[in-house]
Amino acid sequence: MELPNQEYLGYYPDAELVLAVVCPIGTPYKPVTDALSDYLRHFGYQTELIKVSDFFEELLAELGGCATPSGDLPKDIALRKIRAGNEIRRLSRQNDVMALVAAGVIADKRRTATQKVGRKQDQKRSLPRSRTAYIISTVRRPEEVTTLRRVYGDGFFLVGVNASKGSRERYLEQQGIVGDEATRIMETDAKEKLDPDHGQSTRDAFQMADVFLSADSKDEHSGGQVSRFLDLLFGCPTITPSPQEQAMFMAYASSLRSGDLSRQVGAAIIDPQGDLISVGCNEAPRFGGGLYDPPSELATSHRDIELGEDSNEREKRAMAERIVEALGAGVDGIVVRKSLKTAGFFDITEFGRAVHAEMEALLACSRSGRSARDATLFTTTFPCHNCTRHILAAGIKKVIYIEPYSKSRASTLHPDEIAVDHEENGKLPFLPFVGVGPRRYFDLFSVSLSTGYPVERKQDGRVSSWSRKTAPLRMQVKPSTYLQREDLAYAELNRIRSRHG
Repeated sequence: MELPNQEYLGYYPDAELVLAVVCPIGTPYKPVTDALSDYLRHFGYQTELIKVSDFFEELLAELGGCATPSGDLPKDIALRKIRAGNEIRRLSRQNDVMALVAAGVIADKRRTATQKVGRKQDQKRSLPRSRTAYIISTVRRPEEVTTLRRVYGDGFFLVGVNASKGSRERYLEQQGIVGDEATRIMETDAKEKLDPDHGQSTRDAFQMADVFLSADSKDEHSGGQVSRFLDLLFGCPTITPSPQEQAMFMAYASSLRSGDLSRQVGAAIIDPQGDLISVGCNEAPRFGGGLYDPPSELATSHRDIELGEDSNEREKRAMAERIVEALGAGVDGIVVRKSLKTAGFFDITEFGRAVHAEMEALLACSRSGRSARDATLFTTTFPCHNCTRHILAAGIKKVIYIEPYSKSRASTLHPDEIAVDHEENGKLPFLPFVGVGPRRYFDLFSVSLSTGYPVERKQDGRVSSWSRKTAPLRMQVKPSTYLQREDLAYAELNRIRSRHG
């Protein structure tokens, strides 16, 4: 395939690649970063590993803080890193500060590389390095992901690595962290409750990943998941979506229909033969069946987005006020509301008008006369406890999800009926999604609609030749700005004019 070589098109065959890893604490992610480095060599790429926690102590000292607790036990080291990161974010007043650290390290490495080749005139500049990949470990806040994406654009990829709770507990046990201590550290890593404004929020960052890999998978030991992902990054024309990736993309596409004020959630139900039965999203129900659509000349709509408020939030506020009033004069309302929040009072979803995505997918089956028994339900968010009981009763055999949902009490209320993050005889498994995430589905699988260069699958009636040694990145970090590319395009136009003038 002939690729564009004009610089004004923003095509750089030796472009840099920036990857970041996000994973729950206790996940053995090192085999994944090792596999990334090993397989990138097949494409002629050298790798630079950037571990942001290595810079905690120096940065914290510069900001006037100190790391606690002291001690060399594994639990002390883990807690010290968590608290150091929290303190750095608090003192800097920026939750994306670790992304700034990573970007600064990358820039320094470029300057060092420039000096080594003796380009003195460029020593103060950060110049692109040919066929170099940077692997950042590990991301702990969603703001870090957002900043890295805005800095590096389409050439940045977030790699989510997951492992079951049991696997993570065993890993922490090997480090000497067991029992309640392990539980506390895992909960703190997922979502810091004592310092929600600046603490770790790995759960929220994880669901933003571009690709999801499993550290529990036997395939990971051979690098199968990693090699497939990298082949897609470099435009391999013969890889198509797995049934799981296709189904999750359908769930995600369905979520975009939702106008819910809280979040967009989508679900898709696939029958045992792999055919799509139904989809659903979270939205207010309408008379006659189904969900409201946007208002039009032919129909009105009574979604929350048109009514202007979330009924669940309104009712929770009203109940909290009644509780404060019932406690009588002299009670500090702020303290009471904070206590209610800590107790989980504001997590209730009882008074929402929207039908949840999973429920709507099940109801769509009934409206069309299709059975959901033995089907697989794909959902963009872990099902709440209200949906879980209906999923169980409908006969669903497996649930696949992306985003964790801390408000769900599904595992607490149905411990004998469901198994979270693993399969177990006699229980409905709720399993994390593995594969290319919906946000990069078009970029990596579409032959013509990707933000990268188009892919040709055949030449002269045969499958196109493709080699890791010569393949360029499909989505690239562009070292030029659109203003520079605009000037280059204009210069190319003038060259054409002068040639034919």
